[in-house]
Amino acid sequence: MANENSAGKLLSGGAWLGLAKLWFLVAGYGLAVALTHLISEASYGQYQTVARAVAVPNMVIIYTVMFAVSRPLSAQFEAGLPDYQAIRRRGLRLAALLGVLASGTVFLAAPWLARWWQDPALVGPLRAVAPISLIYALYAVNIGTLNASRRFGRQAALDVTMATLKAGLIAGAAAMALSLTWIVAGFTAAAVCALGLSVVLVVTARPASSEGSPRADAPPMAAFAGALILFTAVLNLLQSADLLILSSFSTTQALKEQTGYYSSAQLVAWIPYALMNAVALVAFPLVASLTKVDDAERTQTYVDSVIRVTLTLLALMAAVAASASGPIQTLLFPKAYAAAAGHLRLLVLGYSGYAFANIVAWMCNSAGKERAALAIVAAPLLTAVPLAFWLCPSQHAHGVATAVLAAGGVAAIAAFIGLARVFAVRPPWVTLAQLGLAAAAVVLVSVGFDQLPGGKLMVLVRLTAQTLAFIAVAFATGAVSLAQLRELAKK
Repeated sequence: MANENSAGKLLSGGAWLGLAKLWFLVAGYGLAVALTHLISEASYGQYQTVARAVAVPNMVIIYTVMFAVSRPLSAQFEAGLPDYQAIRRRGLRLAALLGVLASGTVFLAAPWLARWWQDPALVGPLRAVAPISLIYALYAVNIGTLNASRRFGRQAALDVTMATLKAGLIAGAAAMALSLTWIVAGFTAAAVCALGLSVVLVVTARPASSEGSPRADAPPMAAFAGALILFTAVLNLLQSADLLILSSFSTTQALKEQTGYYSSAQLVAWIPYALMNAVALVAFPLVASLTKVDDAERTQTYVDSVIRVTLTLLALMAAVAASASGPIQTLLFPKAYAAAAGHLRLLVLGYSGYAFANIVAWMCNSAGKERAALAIVAAPLLTAVPLAFWLCPSQHAHGVATAVLAAGGVAAIAAFIGLARVFAVRPPWVTLAQLGLAAAAVVLVSVGFDQLPGGKLMVLVRLTAQTLAFIAVAFATGAVSLAQLRELAKK
């Protein structure tokens, strides 16, 4: 029963965040598709290179600050958040320090980065997005506050607002045929607007316990923040290293176009990772609460539930995307981008391994096992980077995608080792076998559709049929049951 209740909390807590992440994906991928039609392949590659480059410091900051605030507040949730004001003040100081440092570094390093990519036209775009690090840092304090106080609906509203503004402003600038600098500046403007809304949502949701005088002995966050900076830096380098390395080897116009094709496949392959971030955001405060009261049995039960849900969803999404990589590329992007179908097949499998490791690592962080979390994400990074540098000169995009596939396997193995050592949760071998059968059914359906005429409508029919095949086999083998779904919907 404890296992079922934990799974129910996971779904109910993640419902709003899951919908927000879904909208974030719809808006983000809608923007990506729009840009492939509005700007050239080479310009699209430049846009993605700038986006991934600034994503590293931005995501390091937003996750470091968010969880540095969320973790100590989450631990006090049952007690009424007595240190609400003190923790937020410390979070704001941390945000200001990291934000100014990162924004200044990106602004000053823009010429050097442009030279490394052998593309001086990137200096202006990099400087246009440099302020986002500071904006995100302040924004993250408010996100962490809402996350810890279980205001998932408001947190989801911010995600939706940010995604919508970003897509609208960037696509609008591209439609007006503005330069790349003005196109990416739409991202900066969207971040400013989202920060303003976050302030309003936090102020109107402040708990009653925060009205009194803050305690002087509020738990420190410096040590945890320091560990998070290193962890999130490694995690976000893992997410961006492949494209950044590929860009550094794209010295001709033809290779720059290939980088654009690769980046389109990368965006599709990141869908499972992005969707599963909702699970990580919900699991973090709940695991922190359970470990705070030293309830090892409930923690183990909850973690096991999270892992089973995660594996099921990842297996579904990866199987469908890998077996229909060509049709997906032609459905979403102009015809030329079908050249990246083979890359998508490798990337979606590799990034699914990254997604699994990401969730396990964040749960280790929430349990206070920062070294284990770092080891889980460092192992695939140490695999992907040298392998990509080795393969890219001879195989270009295919070599980088192969490196991601290998690193994804390493990530999954590291995650299972971390689960066993930190939470005493062993791999659910029976569930994995059942999910393997469901994935095999998806491949068989895909082979059948390969013999049929193409067309965008047929691609949608194909994806639907593959999804239904997975679900049918998952139910038939017992990987998923109606009883489990009813329990997941209770709360």
